[in-house]
Amino acid sequence: MKLLLINARAIICFVIIASLLSCKKKNEPEPLVITPTVNPIPYSVLAYLMTPADKTFNPDYYRAAKSTLIELQGWYKTHMDNNKTFVLNSVVLDTITAIHNANWFINNNGDSINNGTINYPFNNTKYELKQLLGPKFDTTLYVYCAFVASPGFSDVTIPRGLGVLGEEILKILAGSFPDDAKGETGHALGHAFGLPEVAVPNTDGIMSGGIYKYPDCVIKPWEKDSLNASPFFKVQ
Repeated sequence: MKLLLINARAIICFVIIASLLSCKKKNEPEPLVITPTVNPIPYSVLAYLMTPADKTFNPDYYRAAKSTLIELQGWYKTHMDNNKTFVLNSVVLDTITAIHNANWFINNNGDSINNGTINYPFNNTKYELKQLLGPKFDTTLYVYCAFVASPGFSDVTIPRGLGVLGEEILKILAGSFPDDAKGETGHALGHAFGLPEVAVPNTDGIMSGGIYKYPDCVIKPWEKDSLNASPFFKVQ
């Protein structure tokens, strides 16, 4: 009888411990995935959280930017009306440490980098990515999205190939009211896919006045035509 009681107690203890371990596992936050994309999918979005050399990696920025990209993939799919959207890699957001400090991204670092234009954050970020990725940087096969943890700019994207978003966007994405910054990110991605600023402003399009109404904004018909012709948009 004593042996049976001891065995019963042992079983009960085992069940309780297993239950506690299971609960702990469920409640633990998803670990950060900070692994470089080894074999990216052709005609996909390669996204990076770029931390300047003088700053520390911010996991809140990482989580917020990653979830935003996944959400925007679904948003584009819903608004394209044909199940097309952009492709994200299994590593949705890579992390990368910049060669330069944060202030470098907002300054004029010479015409060889900035091509005589004043959009310093965009051109500097593009230059930095090229330096870090080398010959792997290829805007014919990939669209890039770079979240740069540098203050002083938000969305500074020039159409086609690369979307650039600064620390102001990251702070809002990681805050309590992220929708405005999600709209900005969706807008930057639109430019990265080749959509220009609209010739005649409208109040509801994500490439115009609808940017701050996200998610209650739209892709205009002529923009859908452009995205439908893009190899980066596929039925998923």
